[in-house]
Amino acid sequence: MTDPNSITAHFDEVSIPATITALEGGGGYMRVTLNWQNTAFSPAPGMESELEMHDGGRFRVTLLEQITDTGKTSAEFRMKLLGRGRG
Repeated sequence: MTDPNSITAHFDEVSIPATITALEGGGGYMRVTLNWQNTAFSPAPGMESELEMHDGGRFRVTLLEQITDTGKTSAEFRMKLLGRGRG
């Protein structure tokens, strides 16, 4: 069975693995750990992304703030749901 917390974050042409770490109640806020270790990409607050869920559903989000910094290859971000994605 696929882990429902394992997702893929799409930033234009860059796709990176991610994990939902917490849903923050109402308002469409969540915490997501992004792991970009195999790319030369570095996400930052203010960027928009499309999250692809384990079942193929997609949702547009914006990165609000970086919560943790686990090095140069991953970090946890607070995100805000914007709506349905293209996929």
